[in-house]
Amino acid sequence: MASAETRTWFNPAFGRRVVFAAGISRILCCLMPLALLVTSSATSMAEESAAGKVSCEIKPCTGRPTLFFNGAPRFPMAFTSYYPQPFRYKNMADHGVHTYVVILTLTDKWLGGDKPVKWNTRGLWRGQDIIDYSVIEKSLQEVLDADPQAIVLLRIFCDSPAWWDLLHPKETDGGGKPGSQGLRQSFSSVRWRNDTAVALKNIVRFVSSSKFGGHVFGYMLTVGDTEEAARGCDETVCAQKRFREWLFERYGKDEKTVQRLFGKSLEAISIPPAAQRSAGDCGHFLDPQKSQLVIDYRQFHSDQIVESILALCKAVKEASGGRMITGTFYGYTRLWPDTGHLALRRLLDSKDIDFVTTAGATSATETDSVLKAGKLFYSEIDTHTSLCQWISKTRPDIDPQGCYNEARWFGPPTIADSLRDLKKVFAKNLVHGWANWWFDLWGGWYDDEAFLRLFAEAQRVGDESIHLSRKSVAQVAVVLDENSFRYLPYGVAQRGGKFAWIAAQMGAVGNIGAPHDFYLLDDLKDLDLSPYRMIVFLNAFVLSEDQRCFIRDRCMTDNRLLVWVYAPGLIKEGLSVDNISSLLGMKIQMDSALPKSRVVVKVGGKSIAYDGAEVSPLFHVTGGADECPGRTPDNRVVVAEKRTPNCRNVFVAVPPLPWIPLQQYAREAGVHIYDELSDTIFANENYLAITVWNAGQRTIRLPKKAALQELLVVGQGESTVGKGPCFPADTTFTLDFTNRTCRIFRVLP
Repeated sequence: MASAETRTWFNPAFGRRVVFAAGISRILCCLMPLALLVTSSATSMAEESAAGKVSCEIKPCTGRPTLFFNGAPRFPMAFTSYYPQPFRYKNMADHGVHTYVVILTLTDKWLGGDKPVKWNTRGLWRGQDIIDYSVIEKSLQEVLDADPQAIVLLRIFCDSPAWWDLLHPKETDGGGKPGSQGLRQSFSSVRWRNDTAVALKNIVRFVSSSKFGGHVFGYMLTVGDTEEAARGCDETVCAQKRFREWLFERYGKDEKTVQRLFGKSLEAISIPPAAQRSAGDCGHFLDPQKSQLVIDYRQFHSDQIVESILALCKAVKEASGGRMITGTFYGYTRLWPDTGHLALRRLLDSKDIDFVTTAGATSATETDSVLKAGKLFYSEIDTHTSLCQWISKTRPDIDPQGCYNEARWFGPPTIADSLRDLKKVFAKNLVHGWANWWFDLWGGWYDDEAFLRLFAEAQRVGDESIHLSRKSVAQVAVVLDENSFRYLPYGVAQRGGKFAWIAAQMGAVGNIGAPHDFYLLDDLKDLDLSPYRMIVFLNAFVLSEDQRCFIRDRCMTDNRLLVWVYAPGLIKEGLSVDNISSLLGMKIQMDSALPKSRVVVKVGGKSIAYDGAEVSPLFHVTGGADECPGRTPDNRVVVAEKRTPNCRNVFVAVPPLPWIPLQQYAREAGVHIYDELSDTIFANENYLAITVWNAGQRTIRLPKKAALQELLVVGQGESTVGKGPCFPADTTFTLDFTNRTCRIFRVLP
């Protein structure tokens, strides 16, 4: 084939020429109107102005990782929107909120690739070495014009632009659906990581050297579907090659070991097909003797996404001289294990990550692992309000086809209901010592003075909180194991799958009337366990000998109560029911399956019947238990207890165990119960929040005598938001609650 005509373009910022084929040049010219392309010389970008010499870091303060901006601690409660308007920035500033998340994108593709909906701004990355800085300037200027005191976190969506996909087709998935705006990069693409890192470095240098540099404190780098680092299985040429390299490194660079394990040469190995990835060997489990390649691929899948995130965050750190904080969406372990969210530990071990974010009214991740690692947990609150409307109505230019005309986008019926919901979510953030931003997705969700007054008071309370101890007082720890999810086929553990009971079991723990902390299982090896009287193992299906040792030496001590759910320790080197028996000291039998079944459990003089989940295989106790309080209709023991000189093990073979027996077990273990009536309690050394689902009186018992000052009280007709009554010092309080409300208190010793 004859050589193609080429065209050369010189970029002084990089001191090199970029050569494109003529056909590609014509495409790029269509995509990138020259009037919008802005470049900057390397010299001017390197010469940072005094305005850009800000310093931001996350470090401990009053018991929690905290943002320090120019040496001072901040409570960075923020406002953000995909479609911001200046008057909304002004509204927030007028109510004392001065932190903002400004959302930008490197690409013109929509977030998930499956909705033909437009961004509010153009993609910044217009060509190999071409950044449209005017978009950044305009976006930041709008914030500062409305609020000169603003500090800004720049959130940048980093999926590949369409022009990049055209240049590097083998680095993309090649599987774009009709209307999906084409291809997506492979997270195994080193080329994409490196090219994107260069683009990000240029953006960071530009911002730091601009008049906005003194206002920007960090960067959030987002990738994947809905920006949340999620992507299904990647079978691209790029990923296949990297998977073989990954296996070679994983098994000691020994091809004979690979040949022995998988029965084929390294060159013959490929990513397991969908049918193989979704089939279990033993009910809903993968047997490492039969499906090690699928298990390895599950780890590889997550590793590639995290490697990509870390490469982008490292670029920001290098370009800013370490003065900017960096973070990302990640850690949807129990919700999206099939989309690459099984490598949180690796993310937390990196010095290039300062904060982690998940979206939603309740956290989807192991937040206390995030805090233990010295990272800030930055919660995205996208709770809907009564003012929510479809984007096709508020911005028909953005969603002309009504792609998002779905009932799920509507909020509660009234302003008062909305205020209650927002207050509940903020209470969790405040007490746990998290940061948060209010996400006004389409715009208009908070366009009422009542919401703005609530935000103003929340900011005031948050500012006060960072100067008071925020150390947890929880005596219950809940642990989740990301490695155990790798031993489940694709599909069964995803939200709504066969393991949906994990979320239900965690919800039951949350209703026992006592606070709890939430960790990754491997934190137990060096976590201070002295505060915890009860530990709940949600999914400890896979335990190595080393893990068994530190659990025995550190957890099975001090008369602690351990709750083991479903199949603890089933898999060691291999899959065997004997592994469960040896862990618990009870004789366990494995049967093929149990459909949804009624289970009756008798604890503390109470008999509770609950609907157990469908499980496959079924495990039940046939001997060695000290108590057998829970049975199926055919009299198989599925809740059992074993006492040792140092601890008490409770085995729940058919989850989810309801809150009533869990509360009784917690009480017997010495856990302080604040509230007896299935309510949610958040507590630290200075704050207490109580969320109730049913109206009525509650008797609240404190572990020691204190006064209570109520906070964020919404007045008659939402006319005021501020402090409420102060209750004199006591250990027991009788309080009235309306339906589905949250009350927040400052605990005054």
